[in-house]
Parts: sequence; structure tokens; C-alpha cells
Amino acid sequence: MSGLVGGAMKVRVYILGSLIGVFLFLLPGYSIGPAVYMTADGINHNEPSGMRLMCSDNRADFSLTSLKDYLSLDFIWHSDSQMDEKEVCRIKYHRLYYKNRYIVVEGRLGLQGNPYPVVLDTGASQPIFLNMIHVLDNKLPIYFMEDTNYDLNGHKLGLCELSLLQIGAVTFTNRPCLYLESPATVNLFGVYVSGRNSNCKPVIVGLPVLKEFKYVMFDNIENEVEFSYNQSFETSDADTWEKYPISIEEDSHRNAFLFVRVPIAGEQMELQFDSGSGRGLAIGERLWEQIGFHIPDLNLSGGRDFYPYIGCLACRKGVVPTLQVGDRMITNAEISVFPDDSPLLAESEGLLGMQYFQKAVVVLDFEKSLMWVRSQGIQKM
Repeated sequence: MSGLVGGAMKVRVYILGSLIGVFLFLLPGYSIGPAVYMTADGINHNEPSGMRLMCSDNRADFSLTSLKDYLSLDFIWHSDSQMDEKEVCRIKYHRLYYKNRYIVVEGRLGLQGNPYPVVLDTGASQPIFLNMIHVLDNKLPIYFMEDTNYDLNGHKLGLCELSLLQIGAVTFTNRPCLYLESPATVNLFGVYVSGRNSNCKPVIVGLPVLKEFKYVMFDNIENEVEFSYNQSFETSDADTWEKYPISIEEDSHRNAFLFVRVPIAGEQMELQFDSGSGRGLAIGERLWEQIGFHIPDLNLSGGRDFYPYIGCLACRKGVVPTLQVGDRMITNAEISVFPDDSPLLAESEGLLGMQYFQKAVVVLDFEKSLMWVRSQGIQKM
């Protein structure tokens, strides 16, 4: 699964920045007003108030004059958001990893510490992305947009403040977040009713947060993630690692994209690296023409790959018995080939997912702008 999260929970959030900017900054007549949220069991999570910002925990000290202020880059990137990590932190993969093979750990939200799966998604270009369940369960402060028809494939967007997210020994506080309202949420006489879903959707932690660390390690041998905010990545056997240059690009809305330059089937490619995808390679027709003749035993068949909130996208796909990726040979390598104008390829010529790294250790060294890859286990730091 590509983008925000695999299965039916993946969002290509890099689409959102441009759409939100165009819609909310340019569309006249939007307004902000009080919201009353109530779950299907009748529990009221917001008391009515005359405040322009409605806080589900009734925090009177949290106020802004406009939605534009909330979305402005100055506010988002110079607010009082913080991250606390005193030493290198390791945490085991969540059980969802073994099903979908994207990188997911357990995290805790809010002051009550409610547990949720957290997808560490380098393919997500927004910092942290939530849904209505997270907002209701944790009584997060929210903005409510009145008289707007904005939605993302049937899912309305909202804005909230996340007071606390804890992943292992790493703690994030006071983060502005986008969230998706459920399409089942309905407005009954000004009261928004949302049904509960026992299968709580994951929290998405995207590239803008991950790149705050000096490095993040995805150890697919020990099935652990390692974060380091203060210590640089160092190893005594650097010659045994493959090393590929990485770069981060940002658009005008601060959506961030991670690219890695790596040879595939003998051809150098610059691909968007997507740790939130358990698939292999998703590329356009132009790139396929570059490498296709190196893979004579691959028969592509017509089909569709599903990317929730984007849709079912037409492609040709197949499985290569062995494919050379850098210095390693990948068995049963999945390849999907999309039209060059596919919405999946709006920001890159292709995506590289975690299927090609199932038996490897991957280090995203943001300090040195390198991806380190090794197929043997390494000694824990």
C-alpha cells in the first residue's frame, strides 16, 4: 500500500496541501464556528460555546483569530510544538507490520495514553494525520469550518491540536494536525454524530516529523524501529553497507517528499521512498521503458491497485522472480507500472516500498543525506 497507510487506510497527503491552500486561502465566505461532537452512544465531547474555536476539553487558553492563522506556515512551524527524546530509542513493530509490511509501531495519544497503531510513513508529506476516532476518543481541540463543501473523496477535512503523542521514549507535544471526518458523520440539528469503529485507524506520522531526527532505522531483521534525535548514526563496519544518496524536497505548502537515488536492474533511478507501503516498485511507463528490457521474464498483466482516498488506479503489474536492487537480489519482486499521468505519480516518477527491504536494515540518515542498507543484522547501539 502506498502513501499514508496500507490497506484501506492510506492517504496521499501530499495532495492535501495544494488543495487546502487553494480552497481555504482563496475561497471567500468560509467561517469558523462552534462544533458539538457526539458519539453514537450519546456522549457529548464538546460543550457549546461562543468561542470561535471549539475545544473538546474546553481549554479557554487555546485560541486563534482565524483559520488562516492556523494554517499559516509561521504558526505551524513556530508554534510551541516540541519533541523530547533524551537517548536513542528502540521500539518493536506493531502486529500490523506482519500483515501489511509497512512500518508500523504502537503509540499513545493524549493525556490518557490511548494506544493506536502509528504508521511511520515517509510517503506522507504532512507531519501527523489523524481521523475522527482519534479526535473523539482523546477530546482534541478542534477547528470547525462552517458552510464549506470541502472533502477528499467523501471524507471531510478538519484541523485539530494534538496535545501529546508518545512512541516508545519519544514524546511529541502540541502538534497542529489535519484529520479526516468519517463519511458516516452526519449533522443532526447542529449536532455532529459519528459512529464508533472498533478497528481504530492508525495515526500517520509523516516525513516532516521523521526528518527531525538525525536518523531513523527500520530494522527488518529484529523488527524494530530506532530513533535518534541527538546522536549521529555511526558504525564500525561502514564498508559492509550499501549507501545511496537521499534528498528532501518541499513545495510551497511545506509538503515534504523523500527521494533516494538507487540502481534497479542496472539503471539509476530517483524514486520516492515510501515506508508506508508494503509493496515493491510503482513506476510510470517512461521508467519502465528504461528497465523493462533488463527483465525479459516479466509478463505484466492489466489490473488496478487500490489507494484509498485516491481510488483504484489502472496499472500493469507482475512479479519478477529475481530483481537486482543496488547490490542485492530481491526474490519475488513486485512491480506495478502506471500511466505517466497517474495521480500516484504526481510528485515523482516512481515509488519504492518496503517489500524490497523485508530482510534488510534500512537507515535514513537525515544528517548525512544517505540511506544505509544492509542485509545482515547489526549490533544494537
